[in-house]
Amino acid sequence: MPNLSLHPLWHTAMPAYQHAVGVVTHLISALALYLMIKKTLPGGRAFARYLIVLQISITLVDLNFGFLASPIGLYPIPGGLCNGILCTMFGFTGHHGISLMCFRVPFVAVSIIYCFHYKFVTIFEMAKHQTVSVGYSITFRVVIFIILSIPGFVHMGLYGNLEGGPELIRKNYPSLYYLFEDTKYRAFVYDPIMYPEYTILLASTTIFRATMSNKTRTLQRKLMWILLVQ
Repeated sequence: MPNLSLHPLWHTAMPAYQHAVGVVTHLISALALYLMIKKTLPGGRAFARYLIVLQISITLVDLNFGFLASPIGLYPIPGGLCNGILCTMFGFTGHHGISLMCFRVPFVAVSIIYCFHYKFVTIFEMAKHQTVSVGYSITFRVVIFIILSIPGFVHMGLYGNLEGGPELIRKNYPSLYYLFEDTKYRAFVYDPIMYPEYTILLASTTIFRATMSNKTRTLQRKLMWILLVQ
């Protein structure tokens, strides 16, 4: 069976699909931001600020997918081509295009964790009758931001130079090396075996989020019991 991802039709249809999805998601994001900013009741505005940050981070991912990088997957090859304006108009490599995604996707995870943390702190203060210091919250958020930004810098540093990425590609996937010898293809790879920081990031974020969710549920049950007793 021929590889359809190498057919010219795939390289015509995929950019059109990505641009269409990008336009729709940006319209939805704009509507969501408008509703959160203008229609949120006063009691929910504190949490709405975190949701706004989350929506902005998601919008940046959509911007990269739909317009800046527009990656075209070459299935089942663990790689693809950068077809966005960063590569086609400004001359950046596929590695740079996909590296933006390596920064923006973790920022979505950071925003989600911030939302969970806000909920956890709110319920903790109600259940324990204690106030969490502003310094603790700021420190926690800065540490989370730095930790989840590390994979992006690792990706840029280890695989962005000619002695890093292509050398690993030649070693692990010699059949793909022709894509990187010809710069007009603007190719990139995303194999988690070659880039283990992706797997580490996903696992750590999932574990952390599950732990915080479990603690929040425990505090919620305790708070409900206190309210029932009173």
